[in-house]
Amino acid sequence: MKTLLHLAAVCFITMMATAPAHAQGRTIARLFWQDNHNATVNYGDLKKSAEGWSLQPESIANFPTLDTAEQMLVQMQIDAGIVVLGIHDHDAGTIGSGWVAIDSGVVEESHGDHSHWRFKHLPSVLHSLIDTDQGNPAHVYKYGKSFVLANDKNNGFTITSASRLQKAKGPKTATSFHEGGNGHITLAVIEDQVAYATWIDRDGDDSGRVDVVGLGENQGKQYSIHCPTGGLHGATTNSGKVFLAPSDGICWVHADLDLNSTPESVVVNHLSLGKDADDAPLRTGAFANLDQLVLFTTGKGNDARLCWIDAASDDPTVATLPIDLADGETLTTPLAVKARGGKRLATIFRENKMTPEDDSLLIVDLDPNSDGDHSDAAVRADLPIGGNQIEGHSGHHEAVVLPNGRELVISNPADGTLSLISLAELRVLETFSVDGNPTRLVAIGD
Repeated sequence: MKTLLHLAAVCFITMMATAPAHAQGRTIARLFWQDNHNATVNYGDLKKSAEGWSLQPESIANFPTLDTAEQMLVQMQIDAGIVVLGIHDHDAGTIGSGWVAIDSGVVEESHGDHSHWRFKHLPSVLHSLIDTDQGNPAHVYKYGKSFVLANDKNNGFTITSASRLQKAKGPKTATSFHEGGNGHITLAVIEDQVAYATWIDRDGDDSGRVDVVGLGENQGKQYSIHCPTGGLHGATTNSGKVFLAPSDGICWVHADLDLNSTPESVVVNHLSLGKDADDAPLRTGAFANLDQLVLFTTGKGNDARLCWIDAASDDPTVATLPIDLADGETLTTPLAVKARGGKRLATIFRENKMTPEDDSLLIVDLDPNSDGDHSDAAVRADLPIGGNQIEGHSGHHEAVVLPNGRELVISNPADGTLSLISLAELRVLETFSVDGNPTRLVAIGD
């Protein structure tokens, strides 16, 4: 009898202990976010239940300890369950720079004609490489299945992949380095065959220079082209074209997948963005892609606008949507969003460094009547959000679309919060306290 009572008590205690976990509901996505204050990455499982949404912040075991006064986290990407981010220091890479790869703990489970992501185990650091030889990366990209890190001080870039990271016994065998680009490098990589790497020079022989670097079977082939102006910062690829951001407008070229062209034979096309109130040419600094559209922002004050280019066009042109800005406000690079049901949106943060409490999130419908013509694009929502904490290049709001295409999660650095936003209702559903200064985010799930 005592044994039966003991077993009953154990069962009751177990049920009580597990009840809260079940009450939290099903996991919609696993989020990873950077905490600027502590120079680390945290994660949490976003769950939905009858009671609402929940998110419990957790730390990642064995994440490298950084000197918060001298080192910082830079861009972060995710593919096939692996998160990769860059580490940048404040002394040209002489303190310690490099990268960290995190196993998300989420595993893809195939079901024939489709697959699901299963939350199998806790996230952990898969590899990290931080030393004085990594060239102080500032940009981390994902093109296809490749992660690409710009090693600015090494005048080149590093390429790896989720598969390679998972198979490698150590970080030094998990990557390959390629020379190309200089100073503050931005990159476009096409089909793992060719990379376009920019030079930051504003004057001199290398002003406007872009190195065209062969990859894979094209390894060893290389030549350079030039945009008409320098100060290049921004590169992407779409529809067989490469788009570049010099100090004046946009340049584009046809991607040379076989590197059979010569510098003299490459036509560098230029698209003007107009001039500002001081008669200086307008420019951008980064791009986003949504199907065949290349999105970006430009201008301040009365010149501020969201722009897009139809990359599939034989004769690309720039289309614009003016955005109202108050004094001191700036626009971030847009996040391209394909919502559930196919609706195409662009989200942009309107930030003010001096009055961060006035920040807002703009949601632009790029095709309100879904006829494929984007001339009717319009701002559909202007949502009040938490504050930025801009210091140099960090402390901006960031956003990520959940894999289900129904919600968006944004970071509010000054408030130490993440906000969940419905893409159907265009409103904040919940705000979660995560402490620190959350910035960049990625998400994985179904």
